[in-house]
Amino acid sequence: MTKLKHTIDTVNEQSLNTDRFLALVKKYTEITELDAEIIREFIDKIIVFKAEKVDGRRTQRIQIFYNCIGAIDLPN
Repeated sequence: MTKLKHTIDTVNEQSLNTDRFLALVKKYTEITELDAEIIREFIDKIIVFKAEKVDGRRTQRIQIFYNCIGAIDLPN
């Protein structure tokens, strides 16, 4: 029963966080310039990984953690 309650609490928290993030997105639907204030509101942290050479080209992976929702894994 405790595990089920924990799962329900987790899902409810994720839902609230998603709602907060969507409210933030709606606030900035028509931005014309990205400034420091907007970045602070959207982004929690950015991790920059060590640069690597792949097929003779320098590549560098970054991971962005957004406020309220965390990192989003996008397909390549």
